[in-house]
This record gives sequence, structure tokens and C-alpha cells, in this order.
Amino acid sequence: MMGQYDRLRDQLLGKIEITKGRRVLDMASGTGYLAERLGMVDLVCTDISIEMIRRARAKSKGDFVLADAYRRPFRDGVFDTAVSSLAMHEVAQPSDVMGEMFRVLRPGGEIAVMDVVQQTKFSKKVLLEIFHTFVEMRTATYVDISGLKDTFRAADGFNVQWEMFDLVALVWGNKKGQ
Repeated sequence: MMGQYDRLRDQLLGKIEITKGRRVLDMASGTGYLAERLGMVDLVCTDISIEMIRRARAKSKGDFVLADAYRRPFRDGVFDTAVSSLAMHEVAQPSDVMGEMFRVLRPGGEIAVMDVVQQTKFSKKVLLEIFHTFVEMRTATYVDISGLKDTFRAADGFNVQWEMFDLVALVWGNKKGQ
């Protein structure tokens, strides 16, 4: 994507505090694109694929856990931050996965999610169809922005930044409670 994904991931990470000692969950870390940029934190990367975990481990330091996105093997409230980059379109129930991300966050903890989203305008639907066909090879299921907003009811605020012709949403907030 001609460097666009790296630019977007950098913007996503700009929405959270990245400081030494913060415990960060990289949910569905894939090959570790975010992990390699999160070097100073207490990082935990999870993915359902052992191959993705192996590739992420080669790029970064942290703990790497083979885990299903729907059932994180962590206690409630153990992370300061939870992030996910371009993973929600790979799961059948994104709201359940994000609910699990909220569960493992401490009260006031940060969450930041980035993904391609469904479109309502005809011109954007055409762009998404092109993206879906030639980039995702027709394997993705895209989240609806209203579904993201509904999931973020567990957060103080719903912040969204639109990118890549408004096909990609960066969404972030803090878990309610202090």
C-alpha cells in the first residue's frame, strides 16, 4: 500500500501513551507491525496463528501468546492500553473482540483500534469494493462505524479519525471508570 499502512499505524500509536513500564496488549498482532514500534513498553502480543507469533517475535521484544481474539487468557483490568491494527475485518464478531479488549483494560485504560470500515455513499462503496478485491483479495468482512461506536459505549468518548479516502477509521478512547 505504498507506505500508507505504516503511516496509519504511526497515527494510531499517536493516540496512545507509549512510555516505559506501560503494559500494552497488541491484539491480533499479526507479523508485529505495531510491536516493533512499541519497544519501550511492557508488551504482550497475541494472535491465533503460531506463524504470525513467530514472525512478530522476530521483529520485537515482549511476551507472545497464542490466543483466540474472543477469549483472552488474561484477568480483568491487567493492561494500561489495548491496540489493534487492521484485524477487526478478520473476525466474525468485531464487537465481541473489542469487548474483550475493554475487559482486560484497567479503568481509565486506553484503547485504539484501526480498520477499514463499511461505507454508505455509493462512491465510497465503489472504492471499498476495489480495495476489497485487489488488496484484501475478497477475504475481509468490514465493520460498520455504528458498531464501533456502540462498542465504545464502554469508553469515555468516541474519537474517530478518517483516513485513506475515509475507508479507514482510527478509533480511540479510555475505558470508563478511574
